[in-house]
Amino acid sequence: MHLAYVDCSNLFIEAQKVSAVARGMAPSLAAVNHRHASDFAYRLDFHRLMALLREVDDPLRAAAFGSITDANETLWSHAQAAGFDVQVVERGADGREKRVDTGVVTRICRDAYRLADPDRDRITLVAGDGDYEPLVRQLVADRFHVTLLFWAHASRELQQAVSHFHALDPYIAELALGCRDTSGGKDIHRSRGQSCGSAGG
Repeated sequence: MHLAYVDCSNLFIEAQKVSAVARGMAPSLAAVNHRHASDFAYRLDFHRLMALLREVDDPLRAAAFGSITDANETLWSHAQAAGFDVQVVERGADGREKRVDTGVVTRICRDAYRLADPDRDRITLVAGDGDYEPLVRQLVADRFHVTLLFWAHASRELQQAVSHFHALDPYIAELALGCRDTSGGKDIHRSRGQSCGSAGG
């Protein structure tokens, strides 16, 4: 079985930065961070993300983690419609997101050590935060095959800890909500350029 776990906030925030560079809004990620010039119009399509995860391996069980606000309730129904098991938490009183990464870690640990077989099943993490590195390093040490899907600027330590790393940057346009699929059935293991006009969809 293929088990996938998505840190939606981490993926989405960094996607807006990658999209800004892809669309020429900033010359580099460093410039995006310096100018706070993210592509705030960019939205992820969970159906396309699910299709991409299925290209890694199928059958698939995928979970998406994030926090709920008045402004993003439709996001989670979209993720559920795409087939994700959605796990959301309320934001803190100060508006900050808490417990999402610990929720991801807890769920992976439970599934890996109670449900999965390292000789048969594989795990995919869609997150780029270095805080996930100790978990991934332990999973790999315990013979689990762990794939990392994230933007190319994912934590270097995390990239080095996983079994395989696939950068999502070539898919920035295809993963945009409202973007037409012109991939021609190519798979994630092949490098490809943007195929859907502007990254903002």
